[in-house]
Amino acid sequence: MTVRVLTTTAAGLGLGVGWGIAARGWMRLISTEPEFSWTGTAMILALTGVSGLVLGLLNGLRRTGRSRWWRVLAILCLPTFASPGMIFLPAFLLGGLLYLPHLWARLAGVAGIALSQAGLWVTTRDDPVNPWVLHGGFLVLSLTLAAGAAELYRPSGSGEAAVAEQELAVDPFAAR
Repeated sequence: MTVRVLTTTAAGLGLGVGWGIAARGWMRLISTEPEFSWTGTAMILALTGVSGLVLGLLNGLRRTGRSRWWRVLAILCLPTFASPGMIFLPAFLLGGLLYLPHLWARLAGVAGIALSQAGLWVTTRDDPVNPWVLHGGFLVLSLTLAAGAAELYRPSGSGEAAVAEQELAVDPFAAR
């Protein structure tokens, strides 16, 4: 493995654990009975860390021009969405399309985020929780999750020059 792949993998691990910490904090804010176990917290951080590690690895492999077949590893991210985390699954599976330059992809990404929000609304509409914290926090978590999942949909290139062109197509303000 190259230094770039190792760097993006480590960054992905850190970002995944960071997302897990933010998600656990949000769960604490919206809970009517805020009693959490260390085991549950460790499990959440482990699963989100593995997901971040996988997405970071995929980013590094894409940037070095490796085969698209490596994206099959994304299946390792699915346990993160077991049980209550399932409400984030549409944001992960479709939300990543939001960060691509095509209109159809962005519309599908918005649909994925909206589907997750609708699922949250259906499951929590009778809960006595501040709706701004509930839905606002969920939206932020969904959008950041979708940003990571965008790696699954980015076209693979043949090295650094192709990656720079792809990123310029998505973000026209990016420096060359």
